[in-house]
Parts: sequence; structure tokens; C-alpha cells
Amino acid sequence: MATHHEGDVSFEQLIAGDLAKTITAVPQSLDNQWLDDELLAATLRAGRVTRAIGDEQQRRARREYLRALLNAEKIVVNRAYLYNSRIVYQDFVRDGLDRKAFRTLLTDGVIIPYLMDETSPVPQAPPAFQVTDGFQGWREIAETTPMSCLRLAWDDSAYSELVVQMSDGFENFLTRLGKFRAPALRRDLGLGEEEADAVCAHLRDVAAWSFERTNGGIPVTRQMLYERFIVGEGGDVAAREYDRNLPHVAPLKQLLDLKYATNLADAVDVYAITPGDSPRRTALQEGLADRTRTGRRTLAETDADQVVRMLRDLTFENVQGLLERVPSLDRLTLSDICQVRAEREWKVYRDRFAGLLGTTSVDDLADEAGGAAAVTGAYVAMLEKAEEIHAANRQDGVGRRFQGLAELAIDIGAMTINLVYMNDHSVGYEVIGDAAGMALGRAARVTVRLGLGRLLDSRAAYRIENTAQILDMRMEDPAREAQKIIDHLARHGTPLRPSQSGPDQSIGVE
Repeated sequence: MATHHEGDVSFEQLIAGDLAKTITAVPQSLDNQWLDDELLAATLRAGRVTRAIGDEQQRRARREYLRALLNAEKIVVNRAYLYNSRIVYQDFVRDGLDRKAFRTLLTDGVIIPYLMDETSPVPQAPPAFQVTDGFQGWREIAETTPMSCLRLAWDDSAYSELVVQMSDGFENFLTRLGKFRAPALRRDLGLGEEEADAVCAHLRDVAAWSFERTNGGIPVTRQMLYERFIVGEGGDVAAREYDRNLPHVAPLKQLLDLKYATNLADAVDVYAITPGDSPRRTALQEGLADRTRTGRRTLAETDADQVVRMLRDLTFENVQGLLERVPSLDRLTLSDICQVRAEREWKVYRDRFAGLLGTTSVDDLADEAGGAAAVTGAYVAMLEKAEEIHAANRQDGVGRRFQGLAELAIDIGAMTINLVYMNDHSVGYEVIGDAAGMALGRAARVTVRLGLGRLLDSRAAYRIENTAQILDMRMEDPAREAQKIIDHLARHGTPLRPSQSGPDQSIGVE
């Protein structure tokens, strides 16, 4: 790493390799086009993002941003979001504890600005788009705070080549839209059978439109796709004026936004955090062929016998007491989070989480010392410390608590098996999608996600607050093997109603 000085700004120049062996993530919630499922539906009914919708979107995005800082070791933030997103700049435009905390997180390399064509975190001239007090506040911070900045490359020729590769990743996804499968769309976007078939047909049209332009040497950007398929003629992308009369606006927008958010994470080989009540990474339908092109390590194989053995051995008994009183994170401030990260509980959580992310075996998930239960216990203990710190800082007592649960989500092709471990030691399960959607005899990609959630008012419903992908494998004859797992759960588990999805931290394959 080299320290670079440009005017009054000093920063370490990072490339992707400098983030290896760290839990670094790109949070999608900072994307100014992001809306969760509920807010997107409300926006389409209104035809635009109303003030009320915008205010609620800001509140939810802020919550996701702060959770990302608590759950990940480092986060990568597009340099523009630092001064045009109130979610971020509200912490440093005024003096106070949060401004001090922001400086600390920036200096410690926890918040990492991502630079594109520019070579400094502060543009030479104010941006062409409208900014408020965020830009001046960011300039003052940048000129007085050492930091680390990430770029694809700092050599111009190497940077240009990597930008082309990053653009290719997005354009390859657009071409692949024409091969999306309806069963996976039903699972990931919550579509009915007829609607999923219609969306598939529309995606083929979008893929053809995109290919026609890329084949003619015209790079296709999300802005272009929005203008053609989301806002329509006369619509304003920046104002988020979405045309509900265009076909299948919601599912297409969700897929485009998800790929746009994960494309940077893929380019620098870090995690992507998709927010709650939004499509997870599985919606991109990345299969074994996508993984093969990257040249990453060969995926370990698994089968039903190995998964069932893990399910039998896995127990959360040692954290049941903690799961009875999990605190809510909604009240935390940036200053609180900065303090939590300095505590032993956060460091234990980070180390155990990092150890689990390094595993290549399903059996390791059941390990008492470093498996899923150990990570869950460390995470809940860290939340307890966060609540304690907030209460001490604000002197407003203990906040709301809820009954907690742990979840393992096993994604097999277009099907997901969710396993929910309650605080009374019972195990519930749900199957989303079906094995019939997988080609017989053909290998499929298998991912395993670990989540922490809470029971809602009724024990029949629950919400997963945060998930992280911890395993990435392959399975031969997935239809047959998945059915074996389902048969085991039918004998030993309790069926559950579908959950509400929370934030998902995943690493890509492209």
C-alpha cells in the first residue's frame, strides 16, 4: 500500500488484493435507487417516490447502513455517496460524537471510499449534480482525516482494462437474462406461476435489446435500461419516476438494481450486503458455469447424506438463553457502533465469523467451538453489548427485545430449504421452490446461509434480521439429493410458514 498526497488530502491507495482475508462488504442500501419490496410497490402505485416514501426509504436505508458497519469488518462506499447521501453525511456535517466516530472509522479503514475515474476522494470541482451541505462537509473531513481509498487499479492503463471487465460482467448478466428460469423467479421474487412465465418472456426481450446494442459497440448501462424499461419516455431517472404501465417494472428493476449493487463487490472480490425485504443474491441465478469462468478454486462437493448428518449434529442449546432476549438494533447511532467495534464481544464475533467463512465443509457447521451455534452466540452477545453501550450513552434504558432464532438456508439450484432453530430447541423448516425445477442428473450450485432472526407476534411467523453466505459448494444430481433432505425434515421437523427476508451478505461468482 502506498500513501498518496493530493493537495491537502492524504490516503492509502488500496486495490482488491489488499482486502483479502477481511470481511469487507458493499451495502446495497446506499444506492439511491434502492427500494425494498414494500416501498417499491407503494412507489409504483403512486407513480413516483413521494415525500413520505422517500422519508421512509431514508430511515430504512440508514438502518441497513449502520447494521453493515456492525456486521462487517469493513465496508466499501462509492465516493459519491459520501457527499450526496444524507444517510452517510448526516454524521459528519456537524460537530459531535457521530462526527468523531466517522473520523475514527475512516482513519481505521472501516469505511473505505471507492474511487472510479477520479484519483482523489475529493473532486477537483463540485459535482455537476445538486448537492447540499454534504459536499462541503466531506471536503473538510477529507482534508483533515487520513483514510484508505479503493480503486480497481491506480495505473491508468490497468484501470481502463479492469473497467472493461467490470462492464463486461454487467453486460454478460443482461445477456443471461434470456435464460432465466421461472421456478427460481417464483422463489426469489415471490411471483405466481403465470407471472413468472410472463416475466421470463419479458427478460428475453430485455436481453435481446441489450445484446443488439452491445453487439453494435454501445455499452449498456443501468441508466439506459431505466430509461427504456423502467421510467419510459419523458420519465426522470434521478427523480425516480417509474412507469407502472410498462411491463413487469418491479421484477426487472429489482434484478437490475441487485446486479448493479453486486457488480462492484464482484469486481473487488468482497461481499455484497443486500438489504432486508429485497431480493437476495440467489435471484441473479448464478450457476456453476458462472463460477467456472472466474478461475476461483474448485467448489467442494456435498450430498444429502452429508447435509443430513450436519442437521442431526447441529445444536443451538448453548445459546438458547441468549436467544430469549435478543435486543433490537434500531436505536443505535454511529457513535454507539464505533464503541461496540472496540469491545471484546465484537472482536470475538468477528473472529468466529471469519473462521466459519473460511470453511469448505458442511460438517464444520456443526462444530461446537467454531460452527454456526458458536457464531450465533457471539453475534447475540455482541448485540447485548451494543444495547448496553447505547443505554449508557443515552440514559434511556433498555430498548425493545424479542424472542430470537437462528436459521440455516440451503439454496440448491432454484430451491431453498430454510431450517429454523427456535429457543425452545424445536426445529422448523420450509421449502421454497421445488426439486422438479432442476434438470435431472445435472450438477447444481449449493450455498448455505446463516441467519439470526426473531419471532413475530405469532409463533407461526418470523423475520430473519441478517444473513451471511458461509458456504459455496456443488451437488451432483441435486433433484434426487434435495428430495432426500426434504424427506428427512418431514420426519424430524415442523413445517413453517414462509419468512420475511432480512439483509443478506453474500459473495458472488462472476
